[in-house]
Amino acid sequence: MAILAVGTMFTSCYDSENGDVTKPYVAPDPVYTISGTVTDALTNQILTSATITVNGTSATNTDGTYTVKGKAGENIVVVSATGYEPVTRNVIITALEKGEASTTVVNVALTKEGTININDVEITYDSTPTIKSDVLKTEDNLQLDLTADENSATFERVFKITVGAELNKDLAILFADAPSGLLDYVKSYLGAIVGQFGEKKVLPAPYTIVIPPNYCVTSVTITYNGVVTDYTVKYDNKSYSFTLTGLKSYSFSTQFLPNHGFSHSHGHGHGHGGDLNAGGG
Repeated sequence: MAILAVGTMFTSCYDSENGDVTKPYVAPDPVYTISGTVTDALTNQILTSATITVNGTSATNTDGTYTVKGKAGENIVVVSATGYEPVTRNVIITALEKGEASTTVVNVALTKEGTININDVEITYDSTPTIKSDVLKTEDNLQLDLTADENSATFERVFKITVGAELNKDLAILFADAPSGLLDYVKSYLGAIVGQFGEKKVLPAPYTIVIPPNYCVTSVTITYNGVVTDYTVKYDNKSYSFTLTGLKSYSFSTQFLPNHGFSHSHGHGHGHGGDLNAGGG
């Protein structure tokens, strides 16, 4: 599951009431971040001992989660742990404009060495992308009632985002009569490409809003890019089918309007707010 957070900014603003040009606004360089969780593919237990490298740089593993800087284009994520088969993921991050930031989430589930003792399994799949958007208006969310005076202003807001992947069937029941080892094979296969699956979780998602001078926030739009994948597993002349629904990425964008030189008494400088319920994919 890849997760994307993008903020749209203006490069300058103009006071339409008095005709004065405000101080030039220079948007910050784009920021790319890769983060994720490492688990055991068969038990779903967090692996705190895993080693993660991204583009050759080691990432700190804190309670089974990691965060490290990425880059536009190709990123190589390698995850390993003693006694487990290593996993390498090739992650492509789309280049952003100035003033934008992205977080791509790469979850990985590792399989213990020697666990899989089955061969000649054929897995086919067909994926359908999904997309939906939530618009959080300032009038309905006071924590988004933010404005900048003659200087740009930066705020951080935390949203509650539903992430993860869900199955339409219980794999243990689906493969109950399957040959020994087939269920573990499927779990290992899914773990390497989507990470932990089986249920969705609500997680905090911080988002930094940079407001151009003399502008105010009117709304924040969260766009969810998901995927519905139908899998068919064939082994020993038998077929097993199931569907996995998950969120691949989500993006933040901020909408602004000129404040016409009117400076509110709140919302200046750096600030923090509580969690905003944002739904999910």
